[in-house]
Amino acid sequence: MSERMNEPCSRREFLRTTTRGAAAMSFGAFASGALGAPTTQPAPALPAGVLGRTKYPATLISYGAIRIEDQRGSRILKAAIDRGVNLVHTSASYVGGGSVRAVGGLFKADKRYRDKVFLCLKSYHPDRESEIDDMLRDLGTDHVDVVLTEFHKATPDRIGILQAQQDSLKKKGKVRHTGFVCHGDMNGVIELILEKAPDYFDVALIAMRLASLSDERKGDRADAESQRFLKNLQALRKQGVGILSMKSGAKDAVEKGAAVFQPHAKAVLEAGADSVLTSINTFDQVEMLDKLDLKSPHLSPAERKAVADFQDSSASACLMCATCTKACPQSLPVNDLMRIRLYHDTYGWHDHARREFARLGLDAAALARACGDCAACADVCPVGHVSAQAVHRVASYFV
Repeated sequence: MSERMNEPCSRREFLRTTTRGAAAMSFGAFASGALGAPTTQPAPALPAGVLGRTKYPATLISYGAIRIEDQRGSRILKAAIDRGVNLVHTSASYVGGGSVRAVGGLFKADKRYRDKVFLCLKSYHPDRESEIDDMLRDLGTDHVDVVLTEFHKATPDRIGILQAQQDSLKKKGKVRHTGFVCHGDMNGVIELILEKAPDYFDVALIAMRLASLSDERKGDRADAESQRFLKNLQALRKQGVGILSMKSGAKDAVEKGAAVFQPHAKAVLEAGADSVLTSINTFDQVEMLDKLDLKSPHLSPAERKAVADFQDSSASACLMCATCTKACPQSLPVNDLMRIRLYHDTYGWHDHARREFARLGLDAAALARACGDCAACADVCPVGHVSAQAVHRVASYFV
């Protein structure tokens, strides 16, 4: 049985989400009736910015569909769009394809919902157009707004491969804008793009752990990586690249409620993101959007304290800078293993962790043998997050 990343849907939640929402959207009833009647109560307008050279007015909070599946997931997404969210990100790897099917379930039930969002797809295989075709079929649409292809290592040849893929997709009308996603060597990748293809990519989905550090994490090495990252982020923005944030800690902040999520989101936007992408998988989290006040970009003193307290609570979290991988004498993908540990240990997404490990193409037993007792990764980690013992721990999950 596949692991579900949703909480059980109560009758109270179902009735609440199908009787509230946004008449401002002027959506009609679903043909099937399965996802709920159109809502009748005006929704608060979420503030929007401009997503780089796409010129799209993306809401400051956007929807990461990594945890939704089946019909309940479609209803949760519907409720979020009814409240004004207008950017959605999904991938075939999320919930074993369940995420794409949930998003597609909403679009197929009422095609007007597809027209209300800027739709982003993550691509893993730029040499396989069938990957995009399969997702388009499941989504019930002939195009997406941007394809965000993985770009985690600063490998010059990768730029040409991505450009060939995305130029072909644009020519065939399957995608409108170009993009990439990075949660690996972010500074190296951004600097390579700025050097080799500064005018090519329209949108970037970037892990934002490096954007701000709590006092507990500000060692010289960590602070230097953070300052370099912020400089690179602003350089991308100057080139017209729209910035979507991920892995900023937003998931944990959402689960703590508006009092924590609002200042966290404002801090991420202040650091350089155009929209804060976060996974929302309960109706209570959707309703939290009603409580947000993001009209002012300035954090109050109380909000800055809340941000600092929240960051201190995750002081040992991986920065996703890939310094460890570059230092490994065995060329192991240490940063990917630490990301998988996050999914497995912190989030409890065991199936997702297993799928991500399988994508690395590693044998767990061979990985454990290859990683010896050296401290190369531990010596360079800016926040003391990684070690040989941590690598062995991840390997043990999949033996």
